[in-house]
Amino acid sequence: MARGIQGPGKPFAIAVLACAALALAPAAWLRPWTTDVSDLLWLPLRPAAHGLTALRHWLRPGQQPDRGGGDAELLSQERDRFRSLWHAERLRAEELAQRLAQLERAERFHRGNTPVVPRMVSVTGRGVGRSELMLSLQAGTRQGVRPGDPAVIGGDLLVGRVVGEPTDVTCWLAPLQDPSTGRLDVYVVPADRPEAPPSESALAQLRPDGRGSLVGEAEASARLVPGDVVRLADPTWKPAAQGMRVGVVQAVRPSDRNPLRAVVEVRCGVEPERLREVTLKVERAE
Repeated sequence: MARGIQGPGKPFAIAVLACAALALAPAAWLRPWTTDVSDLLWLPLRPAAHGLTALRHWLRPGQQPDRGGGDAELLSQERDRFRSLWHAERLRAEELAQRLAQLERAERFHRGNTPVVPRMVSVTGRGVGRSELMLSLQAGTRQGVRPGDPAVIGGDLLVGRVVGEPTDVTCWLAPLQDPSTGRLDVYVVPADRPEAPPSESALAQLRPDGRGSLVGEAEASARLVPGDVVRLADPTWKPAAQGMRVGVVQAVRPSDRNPLRAVVEVRCGVEPERLREVTLKVERAE
């Protein structure tokens, strides 16, 4: 009877059994040391592998990069970069031109004997410690700002007015949509007669509705239609704000309480949450 595996087959059988045991062993046991063993086994073969790789590259050299194409690609990238810079500068130049035009229009559109100095100021905060619609402006008494000074954009599009006492360098602006604005006396200019005087326009009284619009009543006989322009004619506002555009008529419907009156809904021309700058119409000091 054979006493087991004899001769040269014994090492082979031991290797097979070892491989089988390793194959069945959990991966968590093998991972910490198999990588090190693999690196040790490959260490003597690295010089030969490096030489064979060099020989392969010598026998079959890779494609050299096209110098002409590379230069063309670089030139194309530089062209695109300078083109984007050029467009950015054009936008900046147009923005500066628009700001200058706003200042010129704001200075031209004022009423009364008090001269007005337009000051373009930045919006630095929104609704901090106040109404959500309130705007904090980077201008105060050092720039001549006083309570009640109106703010506009585009020359004659009314945004709101300064409320409370300004500090040296800041003030708060209440937009038209803010509940603190209260009642507004306005006149409505027909869309097809934008130059009509107030005497030929319908009068209305508006209040913020809490949804971003102004709602009020006017005479039903005025026959207001959507698109008519609404302008301020309120004696409680400073002269520099009179005649400024408030917005446009969005909807007109009969009043349920009085058949001789019509309910008017006005969409303001400014969205306070999107403003970055406004022009304050500051009264010039004596």
